[in-house]
Amino acid sequence: LKALARVAPGASGEELREWARALALARPMMAAIENAVALAWERYEAAGDPATGVGEAIERLETAGDGMSATACGVVPRDTLITLTYSSAVIEVLGRLRPRRVIVSESRPLYEGLRTARALAAHGISLTLITEAQMALFVREAEAVVVGADSVQPDGSFVNKVGTHLLALAARAERVPMYVLAETLKVAAPSQPRRFTVEEGRRSEVTRKHWLEVRNVYFEVIPARLVTAYVTEEGIRKPAEMGRYASEAERRWRALMG
Repeated sequence: LKALARVAPGASGEELREWARALALARPMMAAIENAVALAWERYEAAGDPATGVGEAIERLETAGDGMSATACGVVPRDTLITLTYSSAVIEVLGRLRPRRVIVSESRPLYEGLRTARALAAHGISLTLITEAQMALFVREAEAVVVGADSVQPDGSFVNKVGTHLLALAARAERVPMYVLAETLKVAAPSQPRRFTVEEGRRSEVTRKHWLEVRNVYFEVIPARLVTAYVTEEGIRKPAEMGRYASEAERRWRALMG
């Protein structure tokens, strides 16, 4: 968003719109990017100034993040938690919450979970690092699963790093609640999910052997039935309640994309 504001002076409205569209489409799995850009465009059209539009969008993101963290601190347990991959929202919340212990799955092949462990260690939190294969064993030691979300679908399902679905299934089997940290700007417009495609990383991230087929899928959809609650800046929401934010996202999305 800040980069868009820097290149905006002197650009025509149509040029600015094309740049905003390109940015919004850059990461189709991450609805927050699309929604933040669409919000910045809406504010720009109202104020006639790119800097104002971007500034208001950034302020909305920061305020939402603070509100979501405050909500989380009132509902997430403080004993043993389990998480996976890397989420700035999870780092922020657990850094404030200071649980007794956090179990972190390493999240191959890029080991984002190790990055999470390092960040949480800086807060003095006791940590246990595990492989994905051990999640069903260790989830029973946790009071709750806490994960972030790359986007939330209008039907209450959400998109996140692969492995999240397996952790959610294990949690359901062990009757461990699953909390998903998600600002309302992460709710995708109804027309957005149809553009979602399987995103895969390089095969070399898994192995350099060329004599076999390698799949390296990054994201997956976790069904709404496996989510205990979404933690948002507006409070705790059941999966079925997240669709209320989709209409606003759809209106802004259509205004940007035309």
